[in-house]
Amino acid sequence: MYKILILGASGLLGKSLVDYFVFNNFKVGALSRTYAETKNELVNSYAINVLDYDHLEAVIAEYDVVVNCIGQVTNPINGCVVLNSLGMKNIIDAVKKHDSYLIHFSTVSVYGNSPYVTEDSPVNPETTYATIKYFAEFQICQSLENFTILRVSNLYGKGQTKGILGYISRSYYENKKEIFFNNDGSLKRYYLHIDDLSAIVETILTNRLKVIYNVIGNDFLTIKQLVTLFERIFNYSFSISYEPKKPIENIENIDNSKVIDAIAHSFKNDVESYLKGIEK
Repeated sequence: MYKILILGASGLLGKSLVDYFVFNNFKVGALSRTYAETKNELVNSYAINVLDYDHLEAVIAEYDVVVNCIGQVTNPINGCVVLNSLGMKNIIDAVKKHDSYLIHFSTVSVYGNSPYVTEDSPVNPETTYATIKYFAEFQICQSLENFTILRVSNLYGKGQTKGILGYISRSYYENKKEIFFNNDGSLKRYYLHIDDLSAIVETILTNRLKVIYNVIGNDFLTIKQLVTLFERIFNYSFSISYEPKKPIENIENIDNSKVIDAIAHSFKNDVESYLKGIEK
């Protein structure tokens, strides 16, 4: 059985992956700058910054598989830039030195606005975040042979505080009626539950293909549709302000048949069921 190191183990996705692989009896390493110690004998915790190459390389040497969840938007934004450039280089160099297998999480936002995309579509990132995520992809493809890149859609799940769903939920629990969006509400996103993504990652481990996959959920919702769904389930009414401008990085159709054909995954989660499960 593989020994798996999760980079960025304190975030939403990282925590989910640690829990998932521990539950399935993998030996797991959980690395982040602030990750707490655990008494679980299946988990080794490391408080290490990926910018510290020597300590990072020493840990990666102990693992067969490295799963990189690092790279979320941070303030100031230069922190995110550094993580996805110098930090990514350190990860790549250490993985290459020890012939580990890298699974790297990117984003479908690298495509920008488009009516339809596959993994072979040209990229056209329209935000700083999408641009630096693609730069991380570029570094991996130029330097490694043993990797899989997952371009994922919007994630949601237990413990979520960020993202659109996190913002709406937090506003509700804090009894804030007024919410604001920086577009006209037509921003569309595919929503993918972290438990489904965790299961997909486990299956991909058995393939170890040099490949890029689009990984999206079954729910495809605009902001207006998401807010309406939330209000109906929670019997709540927001006072919503939309900025009168069109959103960026809208994709009408993301083809994920490549990963579905490869792993035959059946999605078990949807946004409506998730929201009903977190009612007050």
